[in-house]
Amino acid sequence: MFLAVVGFNPEAKAQEGIKVGFRASPIVSWGTTVYDSTKSKPAGYSDKAGVGFGFDFVLTYGISESFAFKTGVTIASKTVKSEQSVLGLTANNRINFTAVEVPLGFKFRSPEIGDGIYIIGHFGLNPEINVQNKLKTEIGSLTEEKVDADGIRLFTASFAPGAGVDWEFDFGTLEFAATYHWGLLPYTNPDDFGGLKSRMNGIALNVGYFF
Repeated sequence: MFLAVVGFNPEAKAQEGIKVGFRASPIVSWGTTVYDSTKSKPAGYSDKAGVGFGFDFVLTYGISESFAFKTGVTIASKTVKSEQSVLGLTANNRINFTAVEVPLGFKFRSPEIGDGIYIIGHFGLNPEINVQNKLKTEIGSLTEEKVDADGIRLFTASFAPGAGVDWEFDFGTLEFAATYHWGLLPYTNPDDFGGLKSRMNGIALNVGYFF
């Protein structure tokens, strides 16, 4: 969640000081699930990807042209799916999350490589608060839905490296980047999910405007 300065003035410090901006990010998320005690994948169980969306308010504080601290607030809707087959029956599960994230990290930016174009890299930690969840389970013709299901943890976190480009214009800066979210904390409580511990991973495609 990063930004650059407006314009092409060669005397300007494009990343120094406080900058703000906004980003929109389609998100593809998937889980990694193991038994808590054995660390093995459950028999007949498979994690599947789901599609979501995030909207970010971004703030950075640039120390130099190539280095900045970054933070902000992200409102994200994310989805994970799973399938489990037991005794000839298949259960399809879908969990939708609404989360508030407060990313904390750093941005690095290359020297100018083209007409106002810079390569950027970033990494940091994304603490998350799951403000709401919806669990939907389908077994054959039977469907069960739960809002704020027991066993979904309120707090999670992910490591979030990424890369892309800043493209400066006289009206502002556009950002095009991708961020990988590697789940560090499980979003399930094993005591409520039969010993299963699930972490969420994902890829966000970021399109931002900064001024």
